Amino acid sequence: MQFVPKTVLGLFDSSQKRYIIPVYQRAYSWEKEQWKALIDDIKEQIAGENNYFLGNLLLEVIKKDIEYEVIDGQQRLTTIVIFLSALIDVIENKKIKDFDVSEKRKIYQKNNTNIKIRPVDYDRPFFDAFIISKNQDIKTNSVSQKRIKGAYEYFYKEFQKEKDSVLISIFEKLETSEITCVEIDEKKDSALMFELQNNRGKDLTNMEKLKSYLIYQMYSLSKAEDTNDNIENISTFFKQIYLLVNDLTTISEDSVLIYHCQAYINGYSYRTIDDIKDSYKKKKSIEWINSFVEELYSSFITIKKIEKSKSKYWHLLGKLRKPAFIYPFIIKGGKYFGEDEEKMEKLLHILEVLSFRYSLINSRADFLSRMNELLIQFNGNVDDLCIKVKEKLNTTYYWGDARVLEYLNAPIYGNSMLNYILWQYEDSIQISGYNSGTVKIENEQIEHISPQTPTDGVPLESGYELNEQGQYPENYYKYIHSIGNLVIISGSHNSSIGNVKFKNKLNSYDENPLLKQQKEIKTFISGTKDDPKWDSDAIQRRRDRIIQYCIRRWSFNF
Repeated sequence: MQFVPKTVLGLFDSSQKRYIIPVYQRAYSWEKEQWKALIDDIKEQIAGENNYFLGNLLLEVIKKDIEYEVIDGQQRLTTIVIFLSALIDVIENKKIKDFDVSEKRKIYQKNNTNIKIRPVDYDRPFFDAFIISKNQDIKTNSVSQKRIKGAYEYFYKEFQKEKDSVLISIFEKLETSEITCVEIDEKKDSALMFELQNNRGKDLTNMEKLKSYLIYQMYSLSKAEDTNDNIENISTFFKQIYLLVNDLTTISEDSVLIYHCQAYINGYSYRTIDDIKDSYKKKKSIEWINSFVEELYSSFITIKKIEKSKSKYWHLLGKLRKPAFIYPFIIKGGKYFGEDEEKMEKLLHILEVLSFRYSLINSRADFLSRMNELLIQFNGNVDDLCIKVKEKLNTTYYWGDARVLEYLNAPIYGNSMLNYILWQYEDSIQISGYNSGTVKIENEQIEHISPQTPTDGVPLESGYELNEQGQYPENYYKYIHSIGNLVIISGSHNSSIGNVKFKNKLNSYDENPLLKQQKEIKTFISGTKDDPKWDSDAIQRRRDRIIQYCIRRWSFNF
């Protein structure tokens, strides 16, 4: 192991030298916060005439003075190359004298066929085309590629604002900045250094910290002759994991790690990677590490599949904002179901019902502690899970059948689930084959059929349940805010009808070509066709119809 102090120029100034980022590392992750900090730091050092230190770079020597794998510091190194590429391009476009653009490109970008830095292999074609070959038309197809492009465009835009002399000063300052290279000869030695942390840039994710810890433990446990192979095995799995991470669009790598550990380590009580370490220490074996990493890889596969799923209930869970507690069940489902989509759909149905009840009922009771036992016991038997969930909820009351019915019967206006209920009800009454999920209502609002309040003290119009003073009876608010008195409507429609006579409002509902829940209001009215009334009896009739639907729709009697 050697500690070699260098400058950025010394790091790259060789026609053959190249730095390879192994694919088990995470892809490029720096963002505007880190890009801006780099420029600000360099300008600050220029103003103070100080030396600039870029920290440590941990390298595995593949071929001395020619080829290195970057074990730690890859984000900084990639950013330096992007930074210098943008700076060289701006200097070239400004035609600044006494600056050898061609020579600098050979040092920091490409010398003949030797490209100086090689990102993780799934980003290399984009990096080579966009940064090295200046192909501005190439499309990005991953988050990391968008960040690479974003970094270049950010630096280029910032450099264009600067005077020629400032650009040269920035280039010279970065080129002479110091960096300490820690060179090691084998992967088993890198295991001893994996806890090395960046002292600049973006903090390591928990996934990276866990990878470091497990590789170090594998080094400690392995026989000398097996060390490299054992570490290579873990590295291969993390390579596959980071390929999957690069494709995730809605969930972070650390979140998947949390959900995985909730599924297999401590249930919902899992908190930090210290819980993983405690679990490992109980076994302290190579087999435990291999099994954990392999299962973690499987969890990432499951999450990637579910993200791309066209499942009806996965779509509905999206409308319920996919509460975090569903993912450990999904991860376990992926393990036990394999490619059985029918079982996964049934599990998602159970989770949709659970999520609905959880969101409908605003309780301070601890939901996760009640679900924890079921999560730990879940072994892929979906029918058994359905029975146990129903029993657990009804035993604990808070989210049981009686409590759901209580919430649905109570004034529900303002509940976060109201729109979801009415859209699901809309689906249930639409003609066969029609999916209201494709309907967009402009400025969607909830309309009170019996108006919520009179306007400026003006008496309500006719057709509603009014006393002799032209006002609602005492305690009528329970009907006003009942689900039987509420309907989805567009903002323009809502404002156009306001507190008009019920007969006129009914006609406007009947003319609506989209939503059947508006059209069917006429089936609940009191009075006559010529003199329709919307009173407490009509509201109760509609409420009872909707509640009957809800009881069927969000029960566990599949």
